[in-house]
Amino acid sequence: MKRLILLMAFLFVVCIFGLSNTAQPQSPTPTAVQVTPSEVKWAPFPALSTGAQIAVIYGNPFKPEHYVMLIKYPPNFKVLPHFHPIEQVATVLSGTIYSGIGESFDPNKLTMFPAGSIYTEPVKTPHFSETRAEGVILQVTGVGPNALQYVNPSDDPRKK
Repeated sequence: MKRLILLMAFLFVVCIFGLSNTAQPQSPTPTAVQVTPSEVKWAPFPALSTGAQIAVIYGNPFKPEHYVMLIKYPPNFKVLPHFHPIEQVATVLSGTIYSGIGESFDPNKLTMFPAGSIYTEPVKTPHFSETRAEGVILQVTGVGPNALQYVNPSDDPRKK
């Protein structure tokens, strides 16, 4: 009986210590990402027409993880109807963007979003946008993997 009690006590201790190890972080604590405007590394954004630029600030939009990216549009720029496989949240950091929902570009459906505005792009919802006299910088966040698919495949500049 004494052996049974000692065995049970031993198993109890092993289980407690074994389970406590499962509560430890699986990976090291991530490092903070701190970027000032002068440190942003802009690159061409091939999924959009010439002139648009992208800067991935945090994460990777093409992997299943949270990401933050900036998109810069020049003045008088049009983004033709397209959609994404995930939901995105866009914040207008500078300029004014005009955005609409639908499968064809319709100027009558455009809503003005000045700097400070926030809007969402729901999963697989076709949308389009344009800038006018000023350029725009958007901050876009989501949880990937992301992609950009044009409603009309012939609108895709990557295929030209």
